[in-house]
Amino acid sequence: MKFLNEKPALLLDELEKRTLVISDLHLGMEYEIYRKGISIPPRAEKQKKRILQLIGDTEAERLIMLGDVKHNVPRISISEKENIPDFFKDLCKEVEVEAIKGNHDGGIEKLTEGSCVKVKETDGMRRDKFYFNHGQSWPGEELTGAKILIRGHSHPAVKFKDDLGFSSTVPCWIRGPINKEKMGKKYGEEADTVEIITVPTFNQLITGMPINKEEGHRLLGPVLENGLMNMEESRVYLLDGTFIGKLEDL
Repeated sequence: MKFLNEKPALLLDELEKRTLVISDLHLGMEYEIYRKGISIPPRAEKQKKRILQLIGDTEAERLIMLGDVKHNVPRISISEKENIPDFFKDLCKEVEVEAIKGNHDGGIEKLTEGSCVKVKETDGMRRDKFYFNHGQSWPGEELTGAKILIRGHSHPAVKFKDDLGFSSTVPCWIRGPINKEKMGKKYGEEADTVEIITVPTFNQLITGMPINKEEGHRLLGPVLENGLMNMEESRVYLLDGTFIGKLEDL
């Protein structure tokens, strides 16, 4: 398992196929921005090029998207209808593609018609020792046989402030151990799962939600909201791999 340097992407080479994992693309977000009075061109093509570059660099054979591939809810926007089908078809020329449905992905099956994309339900899926889930819903029962839960949804980021009051927000990774007691209460049996990894958003227009205590942000999703991850021992890393401390200390 490798966290790609300066990229919000994870490479898994322990599986039968080298697998690239990304989350929260929110394709079509520019339509919402347009409705608020700011006009920017569709970014699906740029996102696709970034992904294809990563596929080429890593020689990945499979791409797993952890949900919120599209942005607009509850409907599919004109921008999504025009750009996402070709986005998927072009990716399928290079790799196998699996997409787990996120809370923004209603109707995504219509956008994947005629492509290789396999759409998975919101509870996610297991691949060997890894379990993949968007994060807005509980993982399925197969989680108990996996070692690592990989999820998105929370858009984790850290906010830095200097003495003059200037601030910047940057995306981050969160890695935390399972709370065995709460895991057992939820799933009713001894689980093999030992770690939860929360993936930052792939969309460069989204800086993320600050996880600093002073920002008062609550990590989203039932797994984190119900304490299945040990917050006191969870570690936070920037995209360049810098360890900046434990979650509880930020």
